[in-house]
Amino acid sequence: MTQQQAELPRAEWHNFFEMLTKDYEGAAVTVEVLNRTFGDQTEAAKLPLAYLEYDEKDDAFSVGLGGRDSRYPVVLRHAINHPQRIQTTSSIPGTPWALDIEDGEGNQTLVTLHTRPSIRG
Repeated sequence: MTQQQAELPRAEWHNFFEMLTKDYEGAAVTVEVLNRTFGDQTEAAKLPLAYLEYDEKDDAFSVGLGGRDSRYPVVLRHAINHPQRIQTTSSIPGTPWALDIEDGEGNQTLVTLHTRPSIRG
């Protein structure tokens, strides 16, 4: 079984990330940047998700990590201005959910949601 990758239509970005944030808040997330000038870099590894958002007014995608407890008291924010394309890898039970965000210069940011938190009671 393979994961399917699909481009997410721009008109759906805002609502999609609101829904994904609600479903995955607190999940372990890794952010990697594939930059043509500086090379590949891991910005964060398995930190808890605070939010995923797309701001239509500023044309910017942001991922916020941490800020949930004393272990990670500050939110680390990674922003991508003027994203050109966002692809998702649909989640298959037991596998990570991945986002591939490309900016106007061809740089990519990979956001991987490793675990879905348990349902809160």
